Formats: sequence, structure tokens, C-alpha cells
Amino acid sequence: MRTKTETDHIQMQPEITRRIFTFTASAEDEGRSARDIILYRWKMVHHDVARAKYDTPNGITVNGEVSYINRRLHEGDVLQVILTDFPPENIVPEKHPIEVVYEDEDIICLNKPAGVVVHPSHGHYSDSLANYLAYYFKMKHEPHEIRTVGRLDKDTSGLILFAKSRTMAAHMTEQAGKGIHTKTYYALAAGRFEHSSGKIEVPIEREFEGAKKRVAREGGDYALTMYEVIRQYEDYALLDVRIATGRTHQIRVHMNHIGHPLLGDPIYNPDYVYQNSAEGGRRLERAALHAARVSFYQPFLEKKIVLSAEMPEDFRFFVPEHTPVLF
Repeated sequence: MRTKTETDHIQMQPEITRRIFTFTASAEDEGRSARDIILYRWKMVHHDVARAKYDTPNGITVNGEVSYINRRLHEGDVLQVILTDFPPENIVPEKHPIEVVYEDEDIICLNKPAGVVVHPSHGHYSDSLANYLAYYFKMKHEPHEIRTVGRLDKDTSGLILFAKSRTMAAHMTEQAGKGIHTKTYYALAAGRFEHSSGKIEVPIEREFEGAKKRVAREGGDYALTMYEVIRQYEDYALLDVRIATGRTHQIRVHMNHIGHPLLGDPIYNPDYVYQNSAEGGRRLERAALHAARVSFYQPFLEKKIVLSAEMPEDFRFFVPEHTPVLF
């Protein structure tokens, strides 16, 4: 059995992107249906399969001939499925530099600066990361819907993934639920920690109906956060943080719940006044949270992908090498 994947762009119709999946049946695949490969090996979502079947010329073929997905395969048969994608309808492409950390035919990873929202919203119609990514795809003649994998708050910097098809987005959601797709954060938290690591397993919910602020208390949605102290300074610490769930403000809420709110957090640490006087004095102007590492399994390349983003400048100011480490 051999599986091959490639990307083919329609040069005469730059508003459409085609992603081609090819499967060559071996002797072991004798009698398997095309449906088995499409739905269970590739795990394509029904929306993508329907688009290939009904809306794409030659969207599903066996040996170059249009085929039903129930067709039985024989050794040497070549199954091909074409997934198409189109420009986003409600996102205006906006020219702006973006930092591409990784990209292949199915997924792209960007390093988001702090202060940039991920999706257009009130007051951010054309200056979101989605706008910039739509422009990037447009310039490549490779339009895609903008499908975010996970989330990052406006003031959180670091790695964020975007899937290039519904099928890849579904794979990433499944991996997150199984702990295969993980994300690790750097955080700067106030105070002195008694232990070098810990686990926070407390539900999270809105403070009250319609509120932006969240609180950790019984009755909310299940949430689990794990942290490790990398460096303990006099009155704050650099942490390595992982979350097993993806609740809004989860790390910020949980760290505040245990008495160690993030430096610079305007919602959960409003009394923050810390200045690194040893370095001439400086404040963090945002919640000190950075998505530093991401790992996942690329099912169509059949390999694990591990990505990282360097600590941003405002973080580095607070973790200088010569500052005494107390823990």
C-alpha cells in the first residue's frame, strides 16, 4: 500500500484551491471499498466528501474514471479524491506581515504578536490575524476559509494553527481530545511558589451571565491546568503551563484562583504595579502569556510535528540570565 498527497492550484481560477489525495491499493487492500479509505483511513468529513462527489468535476475517481465511494478496490487501483476550498466570504484580505512558523498542504502555523485579535470583531474589521492570513493565501493564489485550531486571546502572543480544510480541522479537534495535539505556554505569575509543579482542576464559568470575566468555582465547565516552575524570582516566577481543556481565559483564571495571577493581567490582576527596578523599571502592558510550543500528528504526512516560538521581548526583559534564581 502506498499513499501520496500533493497540492494542485488551478492557475486559471485562482479563487479555487484543490487538495488532491491519492491512494494506491496493495494486495492487502483487495476488496476494500473506496468509502473505507475516504471515511476511515483519511477520516474525511462528510461536508468535504459531498463537495468532492457533487460539486467537483472528477472529484472522486478510481483509475481516472469517476467512481462511487462504495466501489471495491483491487491491487493496483488508484483512488483519487479532490477537496476544493474557496476564499472566506466575510473576511477582507489585508496586507500585513505575518510570521509563518510552519506550513504544508493541510495546515499553517503563525506566531501571533500580542495585541492582535485572531478573528474580525467589533473595532477590528480588517486588522485581525485572519485578515492578514487571507491576504497571504490570496497572494499565493491558494484561497482558504479561515479555520482556527484552538484560540488565543488578543494579548496572548505565540503559536496558533489554522487548518486548510474541514477534514484537517476535524483531525486536530480529535487529537486535542486525545492529548495528541498539545500546546505549552510560558507565563509570568506573581508571588512565590511553594512547589515546583502543580495541577489545578477546578471548573470555570462566567462571573455572572453576560460577564467577560470568568471565575473558578463549582458548577462551571470542567477545566484542567498543569504548570511547572522554570525560574522563581523574588516576587514572581516563570512557568511552563499546559492545559488539558480549552476554556476561555483558562490559564489566567486558574493562576488567579491559586493566588498567582499573571503579571500585567488587567482583568485578573488589576492591582499589578510590578516594575523590574533592577533593570531600570518596566511594566508588562498585557497578561504575561505566550504560546511557546505546539505538537501534533500530521496524518497525511504520517509524522509528528513539533513547533516552537521564542520568548517575546517583553518576557525576556523579566527573565534576564543574570537575575538571581531563588527556586
